[in-house]
Amino acid sequence: MNDKILIIGDNEAAKWHPLKKVGDRLEAILKDYDVTLTEDYSRLTPDECKKYGLLVNYADAWQTKGTRQAAGAILAYVATGGSLLTLHSGIIMNSTPEMEFLQGGRFIEHPEACNLTYAPTDAAHPILDGISPFTVFEEPYRLALADLAAHELLMTYSHDGQNWPAAWTLLFGAGKVVYLSPGHQAQSFYDEMFSKLILNSVIWAMT
Repeated sequence: MNDKILIIGDNEAAKWHPLKKVGDRLEAILKDYDVTLTEDYSRLTPDECKKYGLLVNYADAWQTKGTRQAAGAILAYVATGGSLLTLHSGIIMNSTPEMEFLQGGRFIEHPEACNLTYAPTDAAHPILDGISPFTVFEEPYRLALADLAAHELLMTYSHDGQNWPAAWTLLFGAGKVVYLSPGHQAQSFYDEMFSKLILNSVIWAMT
């Protein structure tokens, strides 16, 4: 098994979600894997992506640093058998519709951050093994699922009297995609259930 993981994010270019503290925590959660953190979007090429068993997308500055070439490289990587885990802000890639298509959904908006309870659906999925509802201080991302994607919805949260999708998987070509909505601040990554959800997602995506 290829145990190499590339985590892409931003620090100086990040307006809202810097990678540094989150990256440190992800390295701890994924201590049994060979993890590389990078802010260098030029590494997102077909040849570079295929060196890794998983790409983790925590991009905050994709609209200024991302390119269609990088989006195409990620799409081709997943379609030919790679795996992608997108966390929180990584789904906000409006300048590249290819990524919306790949990830199976798009960001609409979010009200102010508040305490949100994320609850598993009744899906019988390995990612939900040992996962119970958990509450963290988060941005209530309102997300629209793409009509053409065959999602398996894993978690939802309730806000203003409406349930919203918060985590899902989908198969894309020969590859796997996972999206997890929490992750606005580093503290969320220290929640026991969210940490386990991330690890379960990585194990499923890389198996």
